[in-house]
Amino acid sequence: RPMSPWGGGLTAMDTHETRYKYASSYCEENTWHLCQEPVFEGAEVKVVFVLSHGGICRLWNQKISTDPGESVCWDYHAFVISRQDLYREWMAWDLDTRLGLPVSLPHYLASTFRNPDDLPEFFEPVFRVLAAGEYLATFSSDRGHMLGPGGEWMATPPDWEPILLAGGNTLERFLDPAGGPGDLRSLEEIQSGFAGQGSV
Repeated sequence: RPMSPWGGGLTAMDTHETRYKYASSYCEENTWHLCQEPVFEGAEVKVVFVLSHGGICRLWNQKISTDPGESVCWDYHAFVISRQDLYREWMAWDLDTRLGLPVSLPHYLASTFRNPDDLPEFFEPVFRVLAAGEYLATFSSDRGHMLGPGGEWMATPPDWEPILLAGGNTLERFLDPAGGPGDLRSLEEIQSGFAGQGSV
């Protein structure tokens, strides 16, 4: 969900120019549904969570910002990456970005995580990368994290049913910047790992 932006304003997004399922501030559910789209048939697909040890993630070129030149701070973010085969480049599928859908992953990373050197180490981005199949099989959320102290919604919930597994909520497992499923990588590691025809 969005936090205060770095110098810019936020605006609610009532509409979204995509044919894919989308609800503002519910990136973890948007990503879960996106992974199942026919466009990814035959492709290698992974889910990426953006985290930080300080609980604030600064991203640029997010549609929710009223000023395209300013960054937005999320407490976490999630998007999809895919490639058709080992000889194709990785593409980023972020339903919240202004950069396009999809966009080459190197361009997405460079344009979304600008000026990393001016961030305190506590807020440097940490990337959780895991296979889409694992995410589809293990993600579960009752959306309780989106309820305020008085029980009010901090963002309008999606119009589809919550994604729930018999074992209960698993969202917090994906939000731990020090552990959890998949691989944890720094910005430099994910940039080098996905460069050209690299593998992750």
